[in-house]
Amino acid sequence: MDAPKPLELVYSSVDGLDLYLDVFVPESATETSKAPVFIWWHGGGLLQGTRKGTAPHHLSAPAKHNICIVSADYRLAPQTRLPGILADCKAAMDFVRSPAFAQATGNRVDASKMILSGSSAGGWLSFLVGTGVGYAACGLEPPSPVSGICALYPISDLADPFWTTKQHPVSYMPRVVPDEEVAPFIDATADKVAFSPMNSKRSSVFYHYMVQEGILESLLLEGTGIPGSAFAVAPALKTGKFIVPPMYVIHGDIDDKVPCRQARDVVEALRELKADVEYEELPGVDHLFDRDPNCAMENMYAFVARVNKS
Repeated sequence: MDAPKPLELVYSSVDGLDLYLDVFVPESATETSKAPVFIWWHGGGLLQGTRKGTAPHHLSAPAKHNICIVSADYRLAPQTRLPGILADCKAAMDFVRSPAFAQATGNRVDASKMILSGSSAGGWLSFLVGTGVGYAACGLEPPSPVSGICALYPISDLADPFWTTKQHPVSYMPRVVPDEEVAPFIDATADKVAFSPMNSKRSSVFYHYMVQEGILESLLLEGTGIPGSAFAVAPALKTGKFIVPPMYVIHGDIDDKVPCRQARDVVEALRELKADVEYEELPGVDHLFDRDPNCAMENMYAFVARVNKS
């Protein structure tokens, strides 16, 4: 079966750069029976990737689960630092809630029922955007509340030694990536970009180089004066100062691209708060497992259906 064709929308233009959404509206949705919306952000350490990286389960979800899938690009670091990326995420949400989006989708989407999701670094974005963690530190207004968050193998804390310890080479690569191989991408003064194709050089080496050198925090925050701790999800939630919508979190326990403890720490904090959280830790499963066409993510979509009914 051919993959469904998305409706491509421009949601904002920042620094002269158009930012795009791929929108998949269920054929069954109507003006009187609108589909809830599920916004997904791609991974790649906020350094690489594209909205075109949706998994097979995302593409089948509109027909199978009657939800509108929205895959959103955002500007990439280090050419855009983390505060700009968080501003883009809020802008994407605001656009999905706007009359322009309603008109473009035939008034068939219920943006009042909004789930935020993401994979890897996109999972971290879903935590930050859905709770408001980090927005005050960036001098930004936090987004409006959402119905729930679905974070897939998420990053959650830059203080983890995984992001600060050099690995020459990283555990899952047979070679050290030389500096010159990433020189065009690591230059913070280079032209701003909001995607890198999945088969591009940036998408094939930049994340691995970052892990190799232990430089994620500097790539995301250098020059901002904002500490990485401002975006640590679990410690922030424990303060009780942030919105905590229902959450679904899933991680494989042998993930060597993002340590499983990044998810565990957030889930532990949520359980201390007695929050509504569902957690799946998959034994013997690595990163990006949901890209397998046989991975239907049924428990996640059951969670989505539950919170949208509440």
